[in-house]
Amino acid sequence: MTLNELDDEHRPTFTTGQAADILGVEQPFLRSLDTAGVVSPERSGGGHRRYSRHQLGQASRMRALFDEGMNLNAAQRILALEYELDEARREIAALRRRVEDSPDGASSDT
Repeated sequence: MTLNELDDEHRPTFTTGQAADILGVEQPFLRSLDTAGVVSPERSGGGHRRYSRHQLGQASRMRALFDEGMNLNAAQRILALEYELDEARREIAALRRRVEDSPDGASSDT
């Protein structure tokens, strides 16, 4: 395994049991997220679920939303909107860097 593979947050690394232990949830909770299409873990050669760090983050956020009283549909929508907002913020930051780095992009406040 290379260092890049260790750093890859999308690498399917954790079994259902390991993921449940890390998150402090029961295994059926993770399986229910898979069934609902919220988190779709990879499958090992033997058909066992393998979760990535990214998926653990999603499952953790879903658990927190459930704890706040959200139902599955509301929690899924919130998770999707949070993802869109993060993407928009990254895009805005990249565009700002491009403007700042461009010859005509120097801001003049005078």
